[in-house]
Amino acid sequence: MNIAEQFAPIAALDLDPIKVKLMHEESGEGWTRGYADEVEFEYRRFLYLMKKFPNEQAAPLFDVDVFWHYHILDTMKYAADCEAVFGYFLHHFPYVGLRGEEDLTFHYNVGERMRELYEQTYGNANSSQVEPGPALGSRTSTAYSMPVNAQTLSVRTGRVAYSANVAYSMPAAVAYSMPSAKVAYSMPTAQRAGSSSTDGLGMGRNMANLPTTNLSHVRPTLAGAAA
Repeated sequence: MNIAEQFAPIAALDLDPIKVKLMHEESGEGWTRGYADEVEFEYRRFLYLMKKFPNEQAAPLFDVDVFWHYHILDTMKYAADCEAVFGYFLHHFPYVGLRGEEDLTFHYNVGERMRELYEQTYGNANSSQVEPGPALGSRTSTAYSMPVNAQTLSVRTGRVAYSANVAYSMPAAVAYSMPSAKVAYSMPTAQRAGSSSTDGLGMGRNMANLPTTNLSHVRPTLAGAAA
């Protein structure tokens, strides 16, 4: 199977909703459409490297990691996308480089390993038949996180080790952010239309006017999104 066939499930992913979120000024990063497209290109390449090298310890570039975070936030979509691409849930470990001096060294090493895997797979401008990804501006530092797949849930970094145990829970009501009493840009899909809830401040919220469509399938599109 050649690289194009292996890459096909990744190329088929609909990442437009993730870019809409990233482009949003209030709830996202305020990225331009052009920059979101560039990071999407590199994110797909990152996913391919994780598929090709499932047991490698490697960390993506900073904004590729940001894109990954926003993909993960759409929990149902991310789970389905992982199943389509990997056949298992690609877990995210967010503490690399934050656990002392040895971990800082490990952080550097996994960043270097990602660079090696990238060059090994995609080459460079002089030798590759696959064009290198667009420049990511100044955000080219290595992220303080790394993937952990279903087969390698335990990783040892010198004397520091961690294991991943994932708890799955679903809140019963709409999520509210407390600063300025603003409503958060998120909502659990288990919330039913026609019910009411309290936001913690004693103010009931009538949910009767919510759409009855399964909210997990209602995602934004790039049409009309700010460029």
